[in-house]
Amino acid sequence: MADENGETRRQRNERFGATSPELHIPDAVTHVWDWFWLLSGRRHSGPEALTFADVGNWARLLQLELLPEEVSMLMAMDDQYLRAVREDQKAARERAQQQ
Repeated sequence: MADENGETRRQRNERFGATSPELHIPDAVTHVWDWFWLLSGRRHSGPEALTFADVGNWARLLQLELLPEEVSMLMAMDDQYLRAVREDQKAARERAQQQ
């Protein structure tokens, strides 16, 4: 996901000479990966957690029948996404304090 300047984490890593992990998304779940980024891009403000209500309302509007496993995947992906965002925010605060 791009930041406010349009730069993704992978692009930022490349700019600073850092490596990014390679991702392999199995074909059977690429739709969940796509759904996550679609939902994630609709957060109200900042890095707030997706709720079951958010996912349920979104699925109803698009007339999607999500499997319980797909909902679990979305929530697990969101947990990891928020963990990474918080780590990035902490690192940015630490860099700012060092200047």
